[in-house]
Amino acid sequence: MKILYVTRLFSGLEDSFSTKIWNPSGVPTIYRVIEEIDKHHTPCFLFIAKDNGQGYFSLWNESTDKEIVVSGLNHNVRIITGINFFPAWLGRRLNMILREIRQFIFVMLEIIKFKPDLVYCDHANVFIGGILSRIQSRIPVVFRVMGVDGFMRQCLTPDNFIQKAYRWAYKSPFDIVLCTQDGSGVELWMNSVLQHNVRREVLLNGIDVITLPRIIDKRLLDIPNEKTVILFIGKLEVYKGCYEFVQSVLLLLRGGYNNIHALIIGIGNEEQSLKNLIETKGANGYFTFINGLPHEQISVAHSISDIYVSMNHFGNLSNVNLEAIQSNDCIIIPKQQVDIDIVTNSLLKGGVVTVSIQDPEGLSNALMGLIDSKEKRAEMSYAISIIKKDFLWSWQERIDREMRLLQSVVSSNNSN
Repeated sequence: MKILYVTRLFSGLEDSFSTKIWNPSGVPTIYRVIEEIDKHHTPCFLFIAKDNGQGYFSLWNESTDKEIVVSGLNHNVRIITGINFFPAWLGRRLNMILREIRQFIFVMLEIIKFKPDLVYCDHANVFIGGILSRIQSRIPVVFRVMGVDGFMRQCLTPDNFIQKAYRWAYKSPFDIVLCTQDGSGVELWMNSVLQHNVRREVLLNGIDVITLPRIIDKRLLDIPNEKTVILFIGKLEVYKGCYEFVQSVLLLLRGGYNNIHALIIGIGNEEQSLKNLIETKGANGYFTFINGLPHEQISVAHSISDIYVSMNHFGNLSNVNLEAIQSNDCIIIPKQQVDIDIVTNSLLKGGVVTVSIQDPEGLSNALMGLIDSKEKRAEMSYAISIIKKDFLWSWQERIDREMRLLQSVVSSNNSN
């Protein structure tokens, strides 16, 4: 297949493009599909730069487009620059509009030159995919959704121009919508916003056998092994539940639970605020923050921890949580909300402890029960080891499934 692959320039890919050596981090569904397409098909890879600067994680600030030869990939990649293409004096808001127009024109010209069998767009490029699917039917368009966030929910009942524009894009006649099952309520969202006759598939991410690295990161070796270690992994953003986690540990310390240590792995805008909160309580010695931890070291973090906590407000079947499940962790997650974590709670059944969302005291109480009982923790770990066999699959199985879906779309289009 000739595939025009249009996705945002994720921060986890930027280092590979800067060093010109393929070494992606984060977004495994994205980079594994890229690797599969690169290996077995004829791709045109377009990575679209969106936002950078204060409040954003992207560090890509090039003012011109780049074509890069990346060691480890068979095909070159092209990076389409964002607002930095335009003079700053125009203002950020106007430059964002001009960025979208320019990037759309660029992709349309590439379609004319490349003549793909299929166009694959992610959420950051939904307008490109939506317009393309509306103005022609010759080339099938795939819309790739990596779970549902708060903004996407707001678009169900839009009250401003931006939300209405996105809702219009979502209702485009895509040939298929591929959505990650992350517990965020993707089924209900798709049923509400997509055209009823648009084909849609929801796929849980894959997870491979976890092995410990030969050399362990010194920051992990410094975690006190005589204490009960409570692990949190994720972006340090409000919606990830990092404040509930920190506040619950502080409540434990206030209640006399001093034989504990909280290990927090991740980066985000709330990092300094969290550290300030901990410092005001005189609890620095009970917390370790680690950022920039290589992915192969995550398995070590699980192995040295006794309890794993995920308090994501928008769904708890993320990649990091699947790794916790694969590691047979003793896990605490949020209870099912109205349309979030329905699938999560169904899959995990009685293998996890659940607490109300945004409830530090409830989380603290749940942690007490597990800290006080090593036997209970072992029981939860064993339960997960059995339950996971019913739904976990390997990354190769996951990617193979997606590629078969893409091939089926092209075959169906050719037969019409």
